Amino acid sequence: MTPRKAELRRLLEQSPDSQTPEVADQRNHLRFSLRLAVKCRRTGLRFVLDRMSVGHSLNISSKGLLFTTSEAFLPGQAVEASIDWPMRLHNGVRLRLVVNGAVVRSVGNHAAIHIEHYQFRTCAAIGVTAK
Repeated sequence: MTPRKAELRRLLEQSPDSQTPEVADQRNHLRFSLRLAVKCRRTGLRFVLDRMSVGHSLNISSKGLLFTTSEAFLPGQAVEASIDWPMRLHNGVRLRLVVNGAVVRSVGNHAAIHIEHYQFRTCAAIGVTAK
């Protein structure tokens, strides 16, 4: 690990949103503290009509997402999380990051997923109607 990565990891682990040391040690990818709106739902045939759980992200990496949730998820459950992305495309088009993966940890109102697939999607502009 480079000295810069080690310093960033140390700073992230000291942030108020960081997990306990046992959880932090399980991280293999550098995580970034981002507090963004998250909507999450279980995926699979049994959960087609499942309601969305709302919360916000605590941190994210290329392979993991830690977020708060209004519902409990079980380890191993397949989930899809939709995150309102803060950057805009072409001076104003809203973006949403959609990630799919499996829950690896769930404690109280916090859940962590291992990201297996991700995709950026554009969002319809507010007030624009199709003709």
